[in-house]
Parts: sequence; C-alpha cells; structure tokens
Amino acid sequence: MTSFFGERGKSMGTFNQRERGFTLIAALLVSLLLSAMAVGLIFLVTNEGHASANEQENNVAFDAAESGVEKLTADLGALYQSSLSPTPLQIQNLVNYPPTGLGAYYTESINYSTDASGNPVSSWRPVSAGSNQGLYAEVVPMTLNVTATRPTGASVNMSRTVEVALIPVFQFGVFCGYDCSYFPGPNFSFGGRVHTNGNLFLGTGNQLVFNDKIAAYSQVIMDQLENGHATSSGYTGTVYVSTAAGGCPLNTFPPSGTNCLAMPTSTPGSPGYASWSGGYPGIAGSKNPNFPTKSVSPLNKYVVNGITGATNMQLPFVQNSCTSNPPPCTDPIEIIRKPLAGESNLSSTGQSRLFNKAQLRVLLADSEAGLYPGVKLGDVDNIEFTTTSTSGAASSIAIATAGIAYNSATAGLGYVANTAVTGTQFYGMADPTKDANWRVPFNPATGVAYANWKTWPLLGELTTNPPDVAAGGQGAWLRVEYLNSADKWVGVTREWLQWGFGRAYGQLITTPGPAVLTKPVAGQNQVNPHAVILLQQLSATAKTPVGTTTSWYPINFYDTREGNQRDDSTLGCNMNGIMNAVELDVGNLSQWLAGKGVYAGGSGQLVNYADQNGYLLYFSDRRGMLKNPNAGNLISGAAGLEDVINSGVAAGTPDGKLEPTSYYTYSPEDVDQNGKLDNWGGANIGYGFGANTFSVPPNPYQPVPGSCMTTGLANSVSGARHVLKLVDGGMDGTGKSYLPMRWDTPSPSGGFTVASENPVYVQGNYNSGPADPFWTSNFTNSTTPHAAAAIIADAVTLLTNNWNDLQSLTYPASPSSRSNPPSGSDAYYRMAVAGGKNIPFPQPSWGSQDMGTDGGLHNFLRYLEALGNIKMHYNGSLVSMYYSEYDTGVFKCCTTVYGAPGRDYHFDVLFLNPANLPPGTPMFQDIVNLSYQQSFTPQ
Repeated sequence: MTSFFGERGKSMGTFNQRERGFTLIAALLVSLLLSAMAVGLIFLVTNEGHASANEQENNVAFDAAESGVEKLTADLGALYQSSLSPTPLQIQNLVNYPPTGLGAYYTESINYSTDASGNPVSSWRPVSAGSNQGLYAEVVPMTLNVTATRPTGASVNMSRTVEVALIPVFQFGVFCGYDCSYFPGPNFSFGGRVHTNGNLFLGTGNQLVFNDKIAAYSQVIMDQLENGHATSSGYTGTVYVSTAAGGCPLNTFPPSGTNCLAMPTSTPGSPGYASWSGGYPGIAGSKNPNFPTKSVSPLNKYVVNGITGATNMQLPFVQNSCTSNPPPCTDPIEIIRKPLAGESNLSSTGQSRLFNKAQLRVLLADSEAGLYPGVKLGDVDNIEFTTTSTSGAASSIAIATAGIAYNSATAGLGYVANTAVTGTQFYGMADPTKDANWRVPFNPATGVAYANWKTWPLLGELTTNPPDVAAGGQGAWLRVEYLNSADKWVGVTREWLQWGFGRAYGQLITTPGPAVLTKPVAGQNQVNPHAVILLQQLSATAKTPVGTTTSWYPINFYDTREGNQRDDSTLGCNMNGIMNAVELDVGNLSQWLAGKGVYAGGSGQLVNYADQNGYLLYFSDRRGMLKNPNAGNLISGAAGLEDVINSGVAAGTPDGKLEPTSYYTYSPEDVDQNGKLDNWGGANIGYGFGANTFSVPPNPYQPVPGSCMTTGLANSVSGARHVLKLVDGGMDGTGKSYLPMRWDTPSPSGGFTVASENPVYVQGNYNSGPADPFWTSNFTNSTTPHAAAAIIADAVTLLTNNWNDLQSLTYPASPSSRSNPPSGSDAYYRMAVAGGKNIPFPQPSWGSQDMGTDGGLHNFLRYLEALGNIKMHYNGSLVSMYYSEYDTGVFKCCTTVYGAPGRDYHFDVLFLNPANLPPGTPMFQDIVNLSYQQSFTPQ
C-alpha cells in the first residue's frame, strides 16, 4: 500500500507541474490577445479621432467658403446698388474684404469677360432665372470663386455663377416702390407684370383682371383696402389672375380660360389665396400658412411674395428701402431733382439724376444763381423777366417770326389772314390802373400790401431779394440749354423766345404751328404759332398779339385736388389750388429739333440725340420755393406743403402737427420722411393775391380774394405752385405722332422723355389719337410711327382735349361744369409714366370708403374733369417710385375733383424690346444666382 501510494503521489506532482505550465502559457496567450485587442482598439479610436477631426475641419472650411461666397455676392450687389457702372478696380477690390472671425484664410476671384478697356461686357438678353425671369435686362455674367483654407490645411473651394441684371423699370406694367393697391369700382384690366416692394392690396367693385405675373415683396391682402376699410363693404367683386402667360384676356368681363383663375374671397381668419389677412402686416392680422403651397399650385408662381420668390427692387442709388427701414433713407425722388452744390456727376446719386442724363434743360428760378449749381453767371442766355434794366437783362424779346394778328374790330377771335404783326413782345407786368383784376402783393414785413408798388412782374419773384422789392419785385430767370455732340452745354434761351412765348386768352393748342405763316386753323397758337415755350396769355381785354407790358396774364388754372382739402362742393376756390403753368408746345419742339420749316438753320439739329436714342428734356421751375429749414436752409425742390391730412378735423384745416404714424415708421403727412412737418411752404402762397397765408400754422387753404376768375386768373403765383403743361403732343390725321423722334434715320425712330421735378399736366392727346391703329386693331402692335415716350415727374395729371383753364377757374368745385367731354370725344395717351402718390392713412370716421387710400393704381394717372361720358385710352407703363412732394393734396373723389371715366388701360408690350424703351429709362439692379457648387479639385 505504502509503495503504491508513494508511486501515485509522485505521478500527481509531475502532473500539477505540467498543468501550471499550460496555464501560464494560456494566460500569456490571453494577455497577448487582450493586448493586441487593446492596441487595435486604441489604434481604431485614434484613427477615428483623426478622421473626426479632419471631417470637422472640412466642415468648418466648407462653412467658411460658403460664407465667403455669400459675402462676396452681397458685396457685389451692394456695389451695383451704389454705382450704376462700377469700374473694374471697384469690382476686383471686393475680393480684399472676405469674412472675418471664421478662422480661415481666403483666396477669392471675380471673373467676367472684358472689353478692350477692361470693363465688364454686358449684353441685352432675358433674365435667366428668379422672379424677373424673362424680362430683358442689361446682363453682366460673372463667376465668383472662393477658397477657404483652415490652419490645419483643410480647404474648400466654392464657385457661384451670377448675372448682374439692370432691369428697365418700364418693362413692368405696374411697379410700386411702396405699398400698391387696386380697388376700381367699374370693371378694370391691365396687362404686364405687377411688382411692389411693399404690400399689394386687391379689391374691386366688379371685376379686376391681371394677365401676367404679380409679385409683392411683403404681402398680398384682399380683405381690406390700404386704409383699413373692409372689402366686404363695397368691394365684393372678383379678382382674376393668370396662371400662365396671357392667361386672362384683357377687356373681357368676365375673362375665361383654363389659365385664368378667380381668386377666392378673403376674410380675416380665412384668407383664401391671399398671403395675409386680418389687418395691416406687422400691426394686426396673420399670415396665411397655406400661401406658399397655393403660390405653387394652383397659382403656378404667378402670384408670389417675398417668401415665395419676390425680390426688393431698388434704383441703384437707393441704399435702403423706407418700407423696412426707419428714416432717414435715400429718397428715390432724387432721380428728378437738380443736383446739390458740389455733388459729383459720378456719384451714385449723380449717375442716376435725370438732370445729368438730359440733352435739353428748361430751368426757371427766382435768382440767376438758383438756375442750377455752377451755372455761368452773366451768360447772355440767362434771361430775366423784367421791364427794368436794374439787372442788366433784356426787358423784352423781338419776335423773329411774327404772330397772327387779331382783328381789332372783332371782339372775338377773328383773324386777318397773313397779316404779320412785328415788333417787341414784352414780359407781362401788372398795373392796377390798367386792370382791376391785379392786386398789389402782400408785404409780410408790414402786414399789408406794398404801398409803393405801381407795377410788378407777373413772371417774377415778389417778396425777397431787395432792393428790387422796393421798386416792385424782380423778374424770375429762365435758361434753356442743349447738349451738343461734343458734350458741351449751349444756351438757346434767346432762340426759343424769339419765336414768341405767348398765346391767346384761354386758348387750347392741339396742333403745331405752320411751316409758313398762313391763316391759322383751329387748335393752333393764334398769337405765336411757332412758339416752343409759352409763358403768358393775352389778358381778357387785349386784342393785339404783342401790345404792351400790360397786355398779358400768366397761364393760371385751378387744380381742385390741390386746392380743396376735402371733397366738399362748398369749399370753392382756395389759393393753394391756383397753379401757374409753363406750357411746352411739343409739336413745335419736334419741328425745331428736326430743323423743319421756319426752324431750318436753327440749333435743333445740333442737339445730341445719340446718347439716349432720342431726346430727354429736363424741366425745373423753382419760382416761389422757400428755403427748407429742415434741409440745411436750402431750396430743396420740395414744396413744403405737408399739412394736408388732419384727420382729427372734419373740415381739414391745417393743424400744424404731424399726423400720427400708422402703418409705417413715419407719418402719412411726412412725404419726404425727415421726421418733421414741412409746412413752411404755405407761408407765401397768398402773397401774389394780396393775401396773408403766413399764419401760425401756415394755411394756404384760404379763399382767393375776389374770385378765381378775377384775382386767381390775373395775378402772379408767388408760392411753390408752378407746373409744366405739355400741349400739342397728339397725332395728325395720318396717325403720325407730333412728339420728337430722331430725324437722322430713314424712318422716325427713338423717343422723347420729359423729366420734371415739378408736376406735369398733359393737355389733350399725347403720342396717340383716334388715328392710331393700336386702338382699332384689337390692341395689337401697329407700325404707325410714334415715339418711345415717357414722363417722369413729381405727379402726372391727364387733361382731355376738352379741358379749358378758364373753365377750371370759373367752376373750381364742379367737375361737370368745369369740363364735361361729350360722348365720342375720347382721349388717347401713349407713354410710360413714373410719378408720385400719397402715403395711405387709416380711414377717418368722417371719410368715404376710399379716404385714406392713395387712390389705387387705377387712379395713379390723376384727373380733374367729369369723364363719365368718355374713355381714357392709355397704353404704357405705370411706375410709382416715390411720394409726391410738390402736388401733396390727398386723393379724393368724386364730388369736386373728377368723375371716373371708362378706363381702357394697356401695358405697351413694345417696351419689352430694349430698342423701344424711352430715353433715360431708370434701371433696377438685381443679382440673379444661376448656379452654386463646390469644386473637389485638389488645392
């Protein structure tokens, strides 16, 4: 037993030793495996960390590159916003200002085709993308490249292809720089694209029809007018919009077609297809959450707002939109203003001023230096309207071609055929001993009329600039000049005045003067048949065309919208409504420019017509303007007549304080948005009528002493109530326009634009007429020669062929007595119009349903007559870029101002061809993004 167990114990010891060796080896193997796994895990974690860090760096570089592209695009847009034609140096300098604070280094470039001078090459072509796709524009294609590199070496390259597009504003049927509205009572349709940088209010009493795209950068509203009046009361008609090009036929009520959609009724809380309901955006109401979807279908992107594609379109010099920024902001009305002293023509504003783009200028002011900054003092073509020699100026003009004599034996307008009256034509002077209608002007220094005044100029300044005041005021100044082919300005004031500058008492001129002196025909200037500019009319008693200094009256008429603060027939004739006109005989101007007939050998054919493919005439009349105490005590071009709403006073009496803000950050009376009430212009309105309007506050809404037909007709307009009236601008019996066109081509071409910082009144047919085939060919384009025409002014009022200045003074509060064109005497107008309007305000308790609106785009062209018997035929483009700062009277209808016509309004599709655009057409700048991509080429 002992032996047995001894052997067995030995064997067990040996086995345990072997087992321990195996365990050690296994442990070592497991440790090695675990170590390998740990090393692998550590390696994996390390690699993942490196990869994650690299990916994070790439993401940061990507974000930095994207930011660089966005900033470079924004900087390029800002450059073109501030300069219409930036230099290559200005463009390339943008790459030196990449984003900061993103921890990346930038390499940037802007690439484009260049001409021989290194300037970007542009071409006229349709815009390729965006909300303005399809419009013709002056396009500059560019490629922006941005490489962002991190300190770790991570690098991303981005490139963007863009189009810098300068879009002519007259390619829009309607454009509004601020809120825009339609609320016609009768059926109304209008073609062309509609765009507003603000809100678009849509309502109608019957049917309102659009046949092209509609874009509102803010909101589309259909349950209220812009004054807050609910459309459920008085405006329950139907609005039709197109969902494809030309989807709704015009002048067809109701319109039909698969691409013509009736917009559903909108009410607060149930907006239908409108983008907003329940109040004015930003103040009350709410957005329609379904509009982005509805804008795509069923509206097919033919009705959009800022969320669904509309852009904010500005003139190049306008830095901020006053609809979204508090004042002060750059006022677009500067486009029609004279430049400031010391202003560079190459500045962003200087490049856009129509004063600098014009080839003809007609300028009037109370002083020679006031004609314009830098005018050459003492130039022989700076003419003062005076009968004295105190200033060294001529007291009269010898007319080169005589007028046609009145038959002195006939009380009416009889003629002696071919009897020339030669001699001297005087500037009109007032003399109360010769005519009881003349009233001695009011002297603000003494509070009574000037005691020692015996005579005074009817075309002059009455109350400032001594020592002329003591002797009876002083004459105002006139300068007419043209730009020649060498880009030099040449005065032609004497040349124009030598054709005469007067007309018959109360005459309507509708046909140009004859090439040779013959018996006059109806509608022809019976006094100075070849006159281009008309400054005065024969007095009520004068029977000879030249006569004496006291044979003349100024050309005054009454504008009820400006003169009557409310639509109240009991208000009569107020001094604020007496407007003094300078009349431009457009037909005679056309003949002068072409050197035809009696104008052969004159200066007309020396005018530079090539720069603008036609003629751009600039007009400014600053007679009676007072210094603006709220603008550096300078004469700024504004009338200073903002105290016009006064909604808390039913009678509308000026209250001397700004109307409270309502929809915007500025008051609805603050048309220049300087935060102050500019009522200083009312001070001198009454002086020329022997009355005092220099009260506290100034009140120009006082009755004319005597009557409109006596005092208002005969006396000087002493305040800022001076306007331009265009006469003789229609068509002859063959359908040929009287307007200026280029005379050097085999067939007439080019166009004629009038730009005025004053209001413009168009009397009679203009660039069209019943012989224009456009109106008889189902509104298709005709080949009848007509000018590419435009009027750009503070405001534009259309007067029919039936208008008569004397009737307006006789019946200031009765449009049907003032002018009531008979059936069949329609009026025709063919031109683009850019002008001002009023700022809307809440409907007052005493006001009608449209009181507080700006009248809407259907009333953008202003009227002063009872027009219910006729149609107003219009073919053009309607552009509202700014608020009126001269004709500031609020919209009112329909008792005393006008009676609505049948509106036959059309967009002139010829403007879609750049060759047919009027001279000096303003351009909007837009940056269109075409492509955006990352380049993976190794850096």
